[in-house]
Order: sequence, then C-alpha cells, then structure tokens
Amino acid sequence: MTLATFLQPGWLAVLIAWNFAVLSAAQLTIRLIMAFSVRLTLMAALALTVAALGIAAIYDALVGPQVSLAVRLSWLPLPMLLMALVGFAVARWLLRIRRLRGQIIAGCMVGLLDPHVFTLLST
Repeated sequence: MTLATFLQPGWLAVLIAWNFAVLSAAQLTIRLIMAFSVRLTLMAALALTVAALGIAAIYDALVGPQVSLAVRLSWLPLPMLLMALVGFAVARWLLRIRRLRGQIIAGCMVGLLDPHVFTLLST
C-alpha cells in the first residue's frame, strides 16, 4: 500500500520534492549557505527517493495489505530508522558533509521527517 501510493505520479513528485526540501533544510542547518548546491542536493534527493521506495516495499511486506492503522503505526519506527540510516549515508557520501556530527544530524532529520508517515493519512 505504501509503495503503491508512492509510485503514483503525483505522490512520486511530492516524494522527490519532500526529500529535496528535507535535505536542503539539513544542509542549510549544518553548513554555511555558500556550500549549498542545488544540483548535488537534487541528486541526493533522487537517491533518497529510490531508497524510500525500497523501504516502502519492505514496510509493505512486513505489515501486509489489509492491516489496521494501529499495526501500521506500531511498525512505523522501522522505516523511520531505515530512512535515518540512508540519510546518514547520503549526507556522508553524496552531500559530503565532513563532520560526523553533521552527518548524524542530517540522518536524524531524514528519519524524523520520514515521508512514509504521509501514507498513513491516505488510508
């Protein structure tokens, strides 16, 4: 259900825009504004989007197709954790944020602002 929602053209555009906004906010929080690159952030947002689709597939496989909102909420920390780990990796290797503290902050921001939460609103 989550993956099917994200694969709809409108939701996919929203997912890419959301990931771009989250990564932009993380970079502008961690780095100086002069280090911000739109092209690099867009590439990182696309990588984060691909990872979010994979995580959505895992989440859907674990919770099943017809499940209550309470069960979906109880499993929600898993995609948030996975998105945080991917966010850390994106900050480290794609955005090349140098300090470990900045990489951890970016990962936490990506995990806490996980787009999988939005699919709960569509159920």
